[in-house]
Amino acid sequence: MSWWKTLSFGLLLLCSATAIKAQREYEITPFVGSRFGGNIDLSQQGNPNVDFLKVKSSINYGVMGGVTFWQNFEGEFMWNRQPTSLSAHNPTDGSYTFVSNMHFDMYQFDVLYSFLSPERKLRPFVVAGLGFSHYGVQPVNGQSPLGFSNRFAYNLGGGVKYFFNRHWGLRAELRWSPTHSTSSQDVFCDPEFGCAPSTSANKVEQGQVNAGVIFRFGR
Repeated sequence: MSWWKTLSFGLLLLCSATAIKAQREYEITPFVGSRFGGNIDLSQQGNPNVDFLKVKSSINYGVMGGVTFWQNFEGEFMWNRQPTSLSAHNPTDGSYTFVSNMHFDMYQFDVLYSFLSPERKLRPFVVAGLGFSHYGVQPVNGQSPLGFSNRFAYNLGGGVKYFFNRHWGLRAELRWSPTHSTSSQDVFCDPEFGCAPSTSANKVEQGQVNAGVIFRFGR
């Protein structure tokens, strides 16, 4: 699925959500946190001195906007930026060499389910979504070290919201956020049809820990 199809699907989801008037509430949540982990697999790129690029763990920040569209379900959009850098790993001696700085932006369309009633102050939730990530890598000698910029991404997570009153509160969450990167050539074998070459997507496996302030209105 290309990233622009994912974007169109997400916009349709949010538009459909806002069209339903029952129990409509809106939340805006600026947040800050940490995004950690992640390697870009280069093992099949033909360079014996580099097998992957390491994404440096660092701070991340962004904003989430959501609308309640049915009972405890909420449609949500999240933009998340990680100012980070890439370092090349040498499999021969295990050393790392700085390659370039990068802004790693995630654009995600989520569905969030909150437990307990909206009147409760403490509300645990689970969240899942999909979208795309943008690899904003600074060029090296006039060229991108990656050769691509946008890739499909998704996330799974959970957390808790605590409301001080009807209009504002706090939110803390954990998310697993994989992003597709390069591709690998494999051989798939079937007992009936035999073996054939196949292509699989490598993923940048990352985790997130975020906390933010919720501004709630509507209804």
